[in-house]
Amino acid sequence: MSRTLRLTTLPTRHLTTTNLTTRPSLLITTTTTTTITQYPRPFSTTRPRPNDTLPVRVSGTGTGTVQHISVPGKTYTFTADTYPLLGGGDSAPSPVVYSLASLSSCNQVTGHVVARDHGISLGKWEVQVEADLPTAVLVRGAAEGNPNWEGVRLRVRVQTDAEGERWERFVSEVERRCPITRLFRLSGVRWESKWVNERL
Repeated sequence: MSRTLRLTTLPTRHLTTTNLTTRPSLLITTTTTTTITQYPRPFSTTRPRPNDTLPVRVSGTGTGTVQHISVPGKTYTFTADTYPLLGGGDSAPSPVVYSLASLSSCNQVTGHVVARDHGISLGKWEVQVEADLPTAVLVRGAAEGNPNWEGVRLRVRVQTDAEGERWERFVSEVERRCPITRLFRLSGVRWESKWVNERL
């Protein structure tokens, strides 16, 4: 049995929840819309001091559309290129692909932190991200428009031992505490997320 929680950004700040139950030859889907509950801060036991920060730095060097990125003090590096549409050679993931990859992996990392804080056991994660990138400003230099993503859709399937309200609070906390999720949502993109709880 799996339980699905769908979070959609709506002007009225509502939460659309879809419960999906599958059995052989049987599919029951129930959808309800309720006001989003902002769970009180005490749900989080991690209490950083006001000035606590995690310093993050990267350095890049390159020519053309290819850049090699390193992280000072670390041994790993990675490379970015871009699509032929933008004059690239498509020899490595593009910056926009990395932005979606960071959203995917940051939700998993944040989920690990939230689960550790609240005694939730996690198993396998499966995360998919889809997005729509307008090209009028980026490619053609249009005077009006926004080069930012028009819409982002996050799909998460994760094994947990949480149920009911405990599962819903877990999802709410991950989306509240994930810095890359907040980066996307605060940028004003059309946002939709769907979380499926697989019993561990």
